[in-house]
Amino acid sequence: MSGTISQWSVPVAVACAVAVASLAACGDEASAPENRTVRGPQVAVGAGMAWSEMVFDSAEELQELSVVFTEGALSNLPATLPNTEFIIPMPTQAPATVYNHIGINWQPNGHPPPMVYTVPHFDVHYYLVSMSARDAITPADPAFAAKAVKAPAAGEAPPSYVGDPQGVPRMGTHWSDPTSHEFHGSPFTNTMIYGFYDGRMVFIEPMMTKAFLETKPNETKALKVPAKYPAPGRYPTSYRVAFDATAREYRVTLLGMQTRS
Repeated sequence: MSGTISQWSVPVAVACAVAVASLAACGDEASAPENRTVRGPQVAVGAGMAWSEMVFDSAEELQELSVVFTEGALSNLPATLPNTEFIIPMPTQAPATVYNHIGINWQPNGHPPPMVYTVPHFDVHYYLVSMSARDAITPADPAFAAKAVKAPAAGEAPPSYVGDPQGVPRMGTHWSDPTSHEFHGSPFTNTMIYGFYDGRMVFIEPMMTKAFLETKPNETKALKVPAKYPAPGRYPTSYRVAFDATAREYRVTLLGMQTRS
C-alpha cells in the first residue's frame, strides 16, 4: 500500500501544481487591464458611412485615433469641384484629448501642386482646434495673409517640412515634406501633411488617393514629428491606412501615441 501511494504521489503533485499554475495564469489574464474602444456618430459619406473611433488603455490614455468608413463611401461621391468636406465628430463618451473633430475633404480633381496632388484623393484632417476657431481663419481677417504664412517657432514643425506660399480659409497653411516619394518621380499614393496658422499647429493630415484605397491596402508609415506641440497631449508617431476585408471597412489611424508637451 505504501508503495502504491509513493508511485502515484509524484505525478499527482505535478498535475496539481500545473493546475494551480494554470488557474493562476487564468486569473492574471482575467485581471489584466483591457483597452476600451469608443465610437462617434455615423456620418453619410458617398454611398457609405464614416465615424471616428478612439482606443484608450486602462489609464484612459489615448492609444489610437481612427476615422473608419465603409466600402460604399468610395462610391457616389461628387465628381467635380468644389471639394466636399464631411465633418466627423469625436465620440461624446471619450475623455478629453487634443483632438476636436475630423474633417474629410474629398478632392475629385485634386489640388496643387500640379502633377503631384492633382488626382482624386481624400484629405483626412485631424483638427486640434474647434470649428469656431476654424471659422476665424478667414480672409475677412485683415491679418489673414500674415497669420497664414507665419512660421512656427523652432522645433514646432517636423524636420524637413516646408509651408505653402499661401493659406487656405478655415485651415491655414499646409506643410509638406519635399523628401516624400511624390516629389521624386513616384506617383502620389499616401502621405502626411501638417497644418499651421498664426504659427500654431492646426491639424495633422494623412492624404491618400482613391486609387490607393481601392487596392485594399494595409500600410503603416513612421512620421516625422516636431520637437514641440501646441498643447500637452498624446500625439502620433506613425499612421496606418488599412482595409478590413471582414468588416468591409477602411481605417485611417493615428497610432504610436506618445505623451508630449
